[in-house]
Amino acid sequence: MNELYKNEINEILEILGENLDISESQYKAAVKSYEAVGDWLSKESSTLYPYSPRIIPQGSFMLGTITRPINDEDDIDIDLVCKLNGKPSHWTQKHLKDAVGDRLKEYSVYKEMLESLDGGRRCWTLEYSDEANYHLDILPSISDKNFTVLLNESFNNYQNLDADKLAIRITDKEDLFYSVMTHTEWWRKCNPFGYAKWFFQRAIYSSTKMFALNESVDPVRPFQKEKMPLQRVVQLLKRHRDIMFSSDEYDSENKPISIIITTLASKAYDKSENIVDAYVNIVSKMRSYIETRLNAKTGQYERWVSNPINNEENFADKWSEVAQKEEYFYAWLDKLEEDLATIQYGQNKGLFSLNESLSAQYGNRVVNKVFAEYGEKNKILRENGLRKMAVGTGMLGSIGKSIPNHNFEGNI
Repeated sequence: MNELYKNEINEILEILGENLDISESQYKAAVKSYEAVGDWLSKESSTLYPYSPRIIPQGSFMLGTITRPINDEDDIDIDLVCKLNGKPSHWTQKHLKDAVGDRLKEYSVYKEMLESLDGGRRCWTLEYSDEANYHLDILPSISDKNFTVLLNESFNNYQNLDADKLAIRITDKEDLFYSVMTHTEWWRKCNPFGYAKWFFQRAIYSSTKMFALNESVDPVRPFQKEKMPLQRVVQLLKRHRDIMFSSDEYDSENKPISIIITTLASKAYDKSENIVDAYVNIVSKMRSYIETRLNAKTGQYERWVSNPINNEENFADKWSEVAQKEEYFYAWLDKLEEDLATIQYGQNKGLFSLNESLSAQYGNRVVNKVFAEYGEKNKILRENGLRKMAVGTGMLGSIGKSIPNHNFEGNI
């Protein structure tokens, strides 16, 4: 790609990323909602009060890679951790799960909003109104009493504290010891905050880029409109997946999962400072981070996408159980590489062709909105004499043939 074309594509992809993101009003509404839940769980009247319950975002909401659904009617999934400092000695996972659920049910509004009065496998889900368009998945967990201090220290000034110290113990109904084991060291371990630290360290591409890691774990941090290239690429990858697997040709239950996409993209990211270079380089390298390992238990070789903070955990473990999951992932990578090539080598085809290509990959409605915004922005720049057109393609930039300003005067 020549520099003019690359700059224009970068501008279009940046606008596309902004349109895939949730709005600032949606973000603030979600924060207000989970703050209210946290307040209710931690009131003095709550049985959880002695253990200082705290609600902390996790997953894509924490990473800044959340992507709005294709259909406006679909819910945005907000993943949260309900973290307690310790527990009564006799509590099992079931006791903890029930205690959080019972406290939610004590407030009639939350009781009506619960997706299930029995809770899910790991979480309690609060479904908000159709107008709000989101739901909260609340994961009960136990942490060390010094967890908050360790978390803040770990995310401040790039300190390389052992990520394992950020691990939490969670509830899981499928655990054999769910209703029996009281010692938390036997509970399932989860480390969303260690993963988040790793992700942001991968995402920060310049020492001069002002970004505090500890902002990422602040439950009420401000809406992040400007995203780093890795964050934008992950959003683009997830939307490309969603569009592809919205077809009746596929069983959407087995589409590539976000944690694998995010992990492979982060490992492949080369600190490029613009979206185009980051996107091209990530897609070209993602395959190389999928390993093949021998499973000592089965004697079979299997695909392996290792957790970056726990090399013994395989995010692709379900691939060996459901062959279609692996098949779909590689089908998606094939399509992704093919689609990206149409963008890379489309510089002589013009804007209309680019619009068609991106619409097929990311959806007609959002792409048409992107090109409308792109056109309006360039109209303003053109009117101020700051935009020129490349001969033959219609691509707009700072070099090329000058475009006269239109005053639209004359006969109608």
